[in-house]
Amino acid sequence: MKIQIVATLFIGFSFFSFNAEAAPITCNARQSATTCLLCNCYHETRGESRDGMVAVAKVVLSRADSGVFPSSVCGVIYQPYQFSWTQDRIRNNINATTVDDKKALNECKGAITTANNEGANGVLYYYNPSIASPAWARQFNDCGPLGNHVFMTPKGTACPRKLGASGIRPRQRPANSRGVR
Repeated sequence: MKIQIVATLFIGFSFFSFNAEAAPITCNARQSATTCLLCNCYHETRGESRDGMVAVAKVVLSRADSGVFPSSVCGVIYQPYQFSWTQDRIRNNINATTVDDKKALNECKGAITTANNEGANGVLYYYNPSIASPAWARQFNDCGPLGNHVFMTPKGTACPRKLGASGIRPRQRPANSRGVR
C-alpha cells in the first residue's frame, strides 16, 4: 500500500534543520495517513536506527494491505490494543522542542517516505523484547530482530528479504537466545 505523501505536511517543519521550531503535530485517528504514520514512527521508534523506523512503518503498511486489519493506515494504528502509545489516555501529540526530538521527527519523515516508496513487505507483527515477552508471539514466524524490535510474519509465510531499507538480511535469532521462539 502506498500512501499519498502530502507536500503540505512538511510546511511549518524544518526538514533539514534541527534549530527551527517545528509546529506541534496532532496525533489522532482523524489525521491524514501520513500524519498517523509519522506519529506512530515517532512514538514507537524514537532513538532507533533508520532501518528500525522503516521496518515499523512497513508493518503498518503491510497490515493495511493484509485484509485482516483495518484497510487504512490510521485505522491500523488506532485499532484497539495494537500500539501501546495509543492506549495510554495521554495526549500523544508531537511537540519536538529538543534537538533529539527534532532529529527523531526528521528521521521518521525520511523513514516513512522510504517505507512508502518500497511498500509493504508482509511483516504484520513486532514487539520490543526488552519490555515484553508476549505469549501471542509464539504463534508467528520469527523473522529476527532489527533495532529494538523482533519482527514476525504469520506461520507459513516467509520472512521478507529485508525488514528495513538497507537491504541487509535480518539477523536470525539463535534457538537458545532470549525472546519468543
